[in-house]
Amino acid sequence: MKNTLATLIAIIIAVASLHAFRAMQHASVTGSVQPGYGAKNIWAIQGKDSTRIYSDNGTFTCSLKPGTWTLKIHARSPLKDRDVEVLVQDRQTTDIGVITLQQ
Repeated sequence: MKNTLATLIAIIIAVASLHAFRAMQHASVTGSVQPGYGAKNIWAIQGKDSTRIYSDNGTFTCSLKPGTWTLKIHARSPLKDRDVEVLVQDRQTTDIGVITLQQ
């Protein structure tokens, strides 16, 4: 009984470790908004899941789950808001380049 319990605990720890390792492996998206001051805020949305993306002078990087995401860029006036769809692949960084905001 003691060996069975020890084996069960070892299996639980191994499974939990694998899940923790898998969770650490992530995907990300990177890019920039031009003009650099143009984005008030940027949101990444996938179904009911969303996360705010912070930019530094228009440049941004954000960790996301793999899948198709919509980046919603809320622009400063007189620039117009913009939506960009991006496919984020598992354990890769997707560079979407420069998103230019228009007046």
